[in-house]
Amino acid sequence: TCSEIILRQEVLKDGFHRDLLIKVKFGESIEDLQTCRLLIKLYIPTGLFVDPYELASLRERNVTEAVMVSENFNIEAPNYLSKEAEVLIYARQDSQCIDCFQAFLPVHYRYHRPHSKDGETFIVINNPDLLMYCDQGEGYKSFLRVEE
Repeated sequence: TCSEIILRQEVLKDGFHRDLLIKVKFGESIEDLQTCRLLIKLYIPTGLFVDPYELASLRERNVTEAVMVSENFNIEAPNYLSKEAEVLIYARQDSQCIDCFQAFLPVHYRYHRPHSKDGETFIVINNPDLLMYCDQGEGYKSFLRVEE
């Protein structure tokens, strides 16, 4: 069991094209994170989209390890005609924090219906599911699943 897991999601940049930075810090109960891989299962709300072609290009350049799970995904649809999407991202260990992982995901705003008020729209990105796999040698493997 983990004593504490700290999850931070930061949206970087302004405008329609932004980056989501996900940082995960584990408590001290996991002894050797060097043998672990962290998979982040993120649900993208209808107000945003992730471009699967951009993800493929980023994977080829070794920038991020992310893949769309959702099928029949339309990046051109406005938010009121789109569906929530699912993305799997392998987080990388943070070189500046021994107990930390981080992942990077480019996200894009969808067009919304016109507003008569101030024109602002708020989009909530829920906490992702975290799935960890640790290879602890001699055939022993451990799994950790953290859900909201």
